[in-house]
Amino acid sequence: MKKINKYVAVSVIAAVLIAAFSFILIAYDRGVFELPFIKRFDTDTAPQGTTTEPYGPEEPGTGTGDQTDETDENITTGQSGEDPSQFDVFDKLHDTYKTVSGRDITATEETFDPETMTLWRLDNVTLPYKDNSDDIVIRTKYLMSVKDGLRVYTATAVPEIRRAADVYMGLLVVSDNGNLTLYDGSGKPVLTYEGEEPLRFPYERDEENRPLFMIKDTYYVIEDGQLVESGYDARDNRGLYFNYPASFGRAPDQYRPFRSGDLYGIRDTDGDRLRSAIYKEAYGYSEGLGLVNYPITKSGVLTDDYNYLNENGKVVIENFYPVGAKDEGGIGAIYFDGGYVMVRSIKYHPLKKPPVVEEDREIIIDTRGREFELPEGYEVVNYSDQRILVKHNGKYGFYAVKGAWITDAVYTYAKPYYEGLAVVGDAREKGVIDMDGNFVIPPSYSQISVCSGGIIVCWSDYTGYEVYIKAAK
Repeated sequence: MKKINKYVAVSVIAAVLIAAFSFILIAYDRGVFELPFIKRFDTDTAPQGTTTEPYGPEEPGTGTGDQTDETDENITTGQSGEDPSQFDVFDKLHDTYKTVSGRDITATEETFDPETMTLWRLDNVTLPYKDNSDDIVIRTKYLMSVKDGLRVYTATAVPEIRRAADVYMGLLVVSDNGNLTLYDGSGKPVLTYEGEEPLRFPYERDEENRPLFMIKDTYYVIEDGQLVESGYDARDNRGLYFNYPASFGRAPDQYRPFRSGDLYGIRDTDGDRLRSAIYKEAYGYSEGLGLVNYPITKSGVLTDDYNYLNENGKVVIENFYPVGAKDEGGIGAIYFDGGYVMVRSIKYHPLKKPPVVEEDREIIIDTRGREFELPEGYEVVNYSDQRILVKHNGKYGFYAVKGAWITDAVYTYAKPYYEGLAVVGDAREKGVIDMDGNFVIPPSYSQISVCSGGIIVCWSDYTGYEVYIKAAK
């Protein structure tokens, strides 16, 4: 009897040990815990060669492309690697969007309206199969420094490796084996550049809204498939340097800045001067207000305040500063949009000398200079299309100036709205949302450009490059 009991006990113990061991294996397989002495094979790791853009949204006032935290992987709509579900995502994506082939369709920069517009796949352009081009191109960047208490922006030629397919001021730029070809919004080639000197992209437009290019220090525009020297003067810029639409910052006919030497004034349609040329900077009017900069001395300290003038040339908003960035990080500054504009608020300690900064942040103000109040804990990153790109606890979302959430701060990657579309997602998977926060391109690409002139360039390791254009249905 004792032998039988001993046998039963041994059997029970063995069964318990086998069950426990099986449970441990199952739990490990499902990722419940890790064993440090075993290297896990992670099928969700991004595939070799996957790249991420150099930065997420610009931090307020930096304009330097600081790296943001993109390690959060809460955005899981798409898939990475060669998971079969990714094939399904892209197959469905391609079935959803109609192609341009055989149709007379051209991209538009008008704000995206899902009722009247859709996204088409641009399939009549041959795109390279690699992520980056072999070309070192020169991009003009504007770096800010302080001299004698005043802001000075210096144009600097910065070499960079251009993506093999990219957008520039409403044009598709394709670099392939040393050949640089530019296409319009219908897929028609408008320029093939084979010059020995690098072609520079200054991110500026002339008075006719044509994209400008530079070779060495000379400006050019495209005419009949050729680069033609332009008479553009860099002192007549619109104040920001990024893929802005043609309509952005264009001065209305009735109130325009004029230049006399290195100073600026404001005149009306009849040529009458609202303000003489006394300003360091002056820009076109928007919604009845025009930005000027007139350095003055306060209590012995030379300041660099900015003011807005009304249509009578009277100062109606005063004593604030420009945002720190003149590139994409400054979108929403200078020109009013829907009754609001982004400015930089700097407050000094009232008693300490020399002055000590107590507050330095970007804010949104209305046409009377009143600050737009965001929900507590949220800060301004960018402003465009009447949507504020906000940051909260390291994540990004959009808030409408009408007081409604477009999307809460749930994304670890976001770009401001361009032409009614915004890129959002995380480090691995990005998509495009419309003005209501609905995805029009699902988060299935590792890289997506901003919308420029209705053109959007996407990249994934599965499809390579895909180009979409925003046009009428």
